[in-house]
Amino acid sequence: MKNFELFVGEIVNDWRSEKKTILESAGLGRPSNREIGDLAEDYILRKINGLKPKYQGVKSNGSQTPSDIFSVARRNGFWHIMLIQVKSSTDKNRIYKLNENDKKVFDEFAKFIKTKIGNSDYMVNYKKSPLIISNGYAGVYRNENGKTIKHNLVETKAFKIFKRNSAELDINDVKKRVMQAHKL
Repeated sequence: MKNFELFVGEIVNDWRSEKKTILESAGLGRPSNREIGDLAEDYILRKINGLKPKYQGVKSNGSQTPSDIFSVARRNGFWHIMLIQVKSSTDKNRIYKLNENDKKVFDEFAKFIKTKIGNSDYMVNYKKSPLIISNGYAGVYRNENGKTIKHNLVETKAFKIFKRNSAELDINDVKKRVMQAHKL
């Protein structure tokens, strides 16, 4: 998708200026340990870049939105924008899972993106295209054995899909493809 990285930058700036109080009340967008989080996000980004069909992935600058990673791919007849919140821990059993309030904010963010696609100069070529936005979670275990650090994907979850110009799509097939992508 042409200009996707520029669009992500625009979304991050707009969300930060328009929705900052929602972010703060939900606890999303504030890193607890920036370095560990960045490495986990890099790990998930590598997994996304290995998906078929090929996804273009972009990290959110400084985790200033509910989505740490934005990715996009052209699927059979539609564009898929996949949003992922990454959580990590050095304790496999203590990886934070999004609560209901976190998920509500994440849903609002997906709707925000859906609206912005219609208004963004970067997305002018895609305003009438069938588009699916999905949001989900990736839990990463940071295994620190002596001198080596290894990341392991412990859990993934797809939460919801948000449709734009999708009346002609087979939604059951779309959901299947989206769920598969979120498994990473």
